[in-house]
Amino acid sequence: MNKRYSAQKMMIEEALMRLDHPTASEIHDYIKKSYPNISLGTVYRNLGLMAESGDVLRITFGDAPDRFDINTHDHFHVMCKKCGQVFDAESDRLKELLAQIDQSLEETTGVHIENRSMYYQGICSSCREQS
Repeated sequence: MNKRYSAQKMMIEEALMRLDHPTASEIHDYIKKSYPNISLGTVYRNLGLMAESGDVLRITFGDAPDRFDINTHDHFHVMCKKCGQVFDAESDRLKELLAQIDQSLEETTGVHIENRSMYYQGICSSCREQS
């Protein structure tokens, strides 16, 4: 790994810590304020590598742009269909349910579950109040 990649990765990690489930474009805009020469392609490339290595989560919501999360432990994501905000949902009960689902899938398919991709969509309380 070269120093240039390390510096870019650090900038992306900082953006991920400060922004809430940002898109690659939002990360690029954030970094560009301090480092105007960074390209969107560089951000995409590094996010892809970070997602492949498990350093970040890539969150895909159908046709919406991918979002990224520095929080890599098991939790659910819920997206508001109106404003696009993404919320984390986690609790001990949800972890228990995930374990039960994984076990059931393994028993019925024989496949050891290593990761999963599930998302939920709805209308957040702020958008419902505006309606």
